[in-house]
Amino acid sequence: MTDLAIAGNSYQSEGASAVKIVFASLPAYGHLYPMLPLAQTCVDAGHDVMVAAGGPFLTELPFRTVQGIQDGVTLRDLRQEASRDTPAATGIEFAARMFGATGTRYVEPVLRELFERERPDLVVYELLDLGAAVAAARLGIRAVAMGLVLWNPMFARFYELAGADPTLLQDGYLDSIPPSLQTPGPLPERRQPIQPAHWVPPIPLPAWLPDLPRKRVYVTLGTVVFDAVDVLRRAILAVAGHDVEVLVSAGPGSDPALLGELPANVHVEQFVSQPEVLRHVDLVVHHGGSGTMLGSLAEGIPQLVLPQRGDHPFNGAALVRAGAGRVLANDEQTPDALGEAIGVLLSDCPERVIAKHIATEIAMMPKPSPALLESF
Repeated sequence: MTDLAIAGNSYQSEGASAVKIVFASLPAYGHLYPMLPLAQTCVDAGHDVMVAAGGPFLTELPFRTVQGIQDGVTLRDLRQEASRDTPAATGIEFAARMFGATGTRYVEPVLRELFERERPDLVVYELLDLGAAVAAARLGIRAVAMGLVLWNPMFARFYELAGADPTLLQDGYLDSIPPSLQTPGPLPERRQPIQPAHWVPPIPLPAWLPDLPRKRVYVTLGTVVFDAVDVLRRAILAVAGHDVEVLVSAGPGSDPALLGELPANVHVEQFVSQPEVLRHVDLVVHHGGSGTMLGSLAEGIPQLVLPQRGDHPFNGAALVRAGAGRVLANDEQTPDALGEAIGVLLSDCPERVIAKHIATEIAMMPKPSPALLESF
């Protein structure tokens, strides 16, 4: 069983070697699920692990899971409130207000009460759950950030609007971005690479997918489609025009009927085991979420990104810089432009070669393990 170094000392609990760790995340699939492989390795090592999230995750996970945000508050609520409070804010400034100010307002009081009651030795929080960092700092609890998105020096603005000191990152930063995708500029000092991973509940792979003789394309706008049904349908029709089979993940709780009538080579699911699906497809067309981007690269698959919000444009730009994919903004998504990009990316194109190179980079990154937390 692994001993984690806490504030420079090995923690001993009443004669039993174990560390109490809270993994904190905003209640969204793309924020929470990439943290859970590390949480599972900590459980397997004998540590006392608790997940602080919210929404449907309170009853879905194979971990002790507690409320980590005001009950009933969703990512959509944070976005809408930030839009009302700061209607002129855009880009990184809007994200800073959404996650730094608005998110902290609903997270920090809940987690401060939890931390006071449970007294964890360590908090591991996803980088955008600033309320967890603030609550831990106010109680003197060590908190390690898990970076599931491309690092941006402007993240200091997130901490400022959360009422926190950016030096909180000195407790440690787990970075899941492979070298070829790193953004130019300085990275956090106390940084430890970690191989990107993704937990999903057991969901059977669509039976038709593995054995088809034709190429297969996975199309998704993530688990939070917002109001982009027209974008999703446009992408589906463009892909279906090629000699391929198309798997569409419409998102949990979605109504596939909103997509209208679709060609016979299109198969629509609400939710899939994305890591399993990515082992069987030749191209991914998606919104630019970090989880889908990194999962596709881990399998060496080129990507066409149709960015919608948040970090999507930054991820798309990083893929283009690395040469592993293409990007089409909403106003560029004509049938001809989509068709041309899809046709190229289905071929033995340079993007496919570079994606396979990045897959090798990812395979060499340290796997999720409690030992990574000891490195700080």
